[in-house]
Amino acid sequence: MVLLVSLLFGVGGSWGNALGMFSWIVEIFLLISVYFVLLTLALPLLRRYFRAEACALLWVVPNCLYLTINIRGWDWPRWVIPLPAQWLTALGVAWLTGMIGVLGWKIFSHLRFRRWLLQGAEEVSDPAVLAVWQEELTRAGEKEPEFTLVTSPQATTPMTIGLFSKSVRVVLPRRHYTPEELKLIFRHELVHLGREDAWSKFFLAFCTAVCWFNPLMWLAMNKSAQDLELSCDEKVASSLEEGERRQYADLILRTAGDSRGFTTCLSASASALRYRLKGIIQPTRRHTGAVLVGVAAGLLILAFGQVGVACGVGTGAESLFGGKPGNVSLTEAAWTGERPYVPVSCRDEGALTDYLASLTLYQMAEDYLYPGDGVERISLTYETPLGKLEADLYGDGIRVMTFWEESSREYYYYVSGGLDWERLEGLFDR
Repeated sequence: MVLLVSLLFGVGGSWGNALGMFSWIVEIFLLISVYFVLLTLALPLLRRYFRAEACALLWVVPNCLYLTINIRGWDWPRWVIPLPAQWLTALGVAWLTGMIGVLGWKIFSHLRFRRWLLQGAEEVSDPAVLAVWQEELTRAGEKEPEFTLVTSPQATTPMTIGLFSKSVRVVLPRRHYTPEELKLIFRHELVHLGREDAWSKFFLAFCTAVCWFNPLMWLAMNKSAQDLELSCDEKVASSLEEGERRQYADLILRTAGDSRGFTTCLSASASALRYRLKGIIQPTRRHTGAVLVGVAAGLLILAFGQVGVACGVGTGAESLFGGKPGNVSLTEAAWTGERPYVPVSCRDEGALTDYLASLTLYQMAEDYLYPGDGVERISLTYETPLGKLEADLYGDGIRVMTFWEESSREYYYYVSGGLDWERLEGLFDR
């Protein structure tokens, strides 16, 4: 709701803040979409050479992007998405409606499934089952676990449900399991609990809601759930002998069931059974993938800021000169390129002002680093009826600094069609 209000009325009355939030969202879901598409395509190869745990972590890596909201000072983006001002609210409301709808439905489905699953559930009291449970808890290093072991008449496969420790339930179907089978079941579910895989599934559901319009995101969520199970199998199988691995594979094959919401279960997806059974019966030595995960996280962070969003604000006459370009005068000009800050004289001040006034400008949503030496730019200083204005022209953008408000304000504009540098060179003596 905060975002919706921001898009409709601005944040604290400032459209700049609303646009900045919208730009951040656009960058996030564009990057996540591209990342998940590439990961989906590369997944068969990655599963062959890297451990399943690394593949599972790769689906969670985009979480690092949400940390970038507090990072400022990007270089000018490589690609700018210009949007008409009237599109901003429409796009924001459409996207937010879809996101709230998808995420709300997933949360509602999880809660409904949880209620159905635990209806009639009873806490386990069988001493033999509890003995195996306690043994596996000790082995996993869980000294005082807050989650509860129950049996449910609705459960068809062992599973764990719940996001918060006190609400977590490890659920067993109401059927007989041998102590050996219980050991494998509990070991599997405790791996999921130790890694908080339920939260990983919630995060992936959130990513899907953010990019609800991209069908490949839905595919990516299913693939990520498979990798979470594969990595869990890999962890469990690493502690088993050959005979136990075969028993574990047989248990998975015989206990396929229903798993919805943010749950982890022993066996749910039939599409991943081939990978799971092969990995358990014939484990192969694979790379840990730690470097791969680190590289993926680094590339995502580096890629953030390469796309910018700009909102149409009108012509240069309105945005730069307050609608009165005839009442301004150029007091200083400099050209920076191979040599830093070289003062130049303007051959035709009127032609320069008319050109700047005719530009179609889009206000950038973010603030950017001032270009350093070596970047070709023109620095202009104008006296206006309101006070001094500085404008720096470079690439396809303009940085404007005004000095007539309580404190100096900085604005960045994207020029539709780019700046005509050949024309600008003809207006200055260099």
